[in-house]
Amino acid sequence: MRRVSIASAAVVAALGGLALVVTTGSADSSMPAGLHLVSKEQKSVGFGPNHKPRQGETVGFGDAVSGDDSGTDRGICTVIGTGRNQAICTVVVRLSKGTITALGTVNFTGPGKNVPFAITGGTGAYDGASGTALVTDANASTTDLNISFHS
Repeated sequence: MRRVSIASAAVVAALGGLALVVTTGSADSSMPAGLHLVSKEQKSVGFGPNHKPRQGETVGFGDAVSGDDSGTDRGICTVIGTGRNQAICTVVVRLSKGTITALGTVNFTGPGKNVPFAITGGTGAYDGASGTALVTDANASTTDLNISFHS
């Protein structure tokens, strides 16, 4: 299956990688002050239609995550909006110290820069996480995500 970055026009066929930069104002000593992760697409993970997606159809993706922590991410996006130019995506990042979940909307008009995602929760070292993630496509198989947690 062909893959492209999450904010590109072809994202509906398949989605790109996910990377994290995490910062927090939390007083909880188990949550790190900063965390930089880079993820690369996993070619054997993902699904999508073999045609231009229609509203309501879904696309899935998965990536290997490395850096200050390691693990995987998995996501699913549902095509929404007029002209099939948008999708709403749910992403789960499973790391060795816990899990982070995020929800956001992407446009298919080109590479994304600082596309906002809501941090909807977490477990382990990221228990109760909330905040905003800004997603930027690094290339067709790598994406950076800067997360600011609410204290």
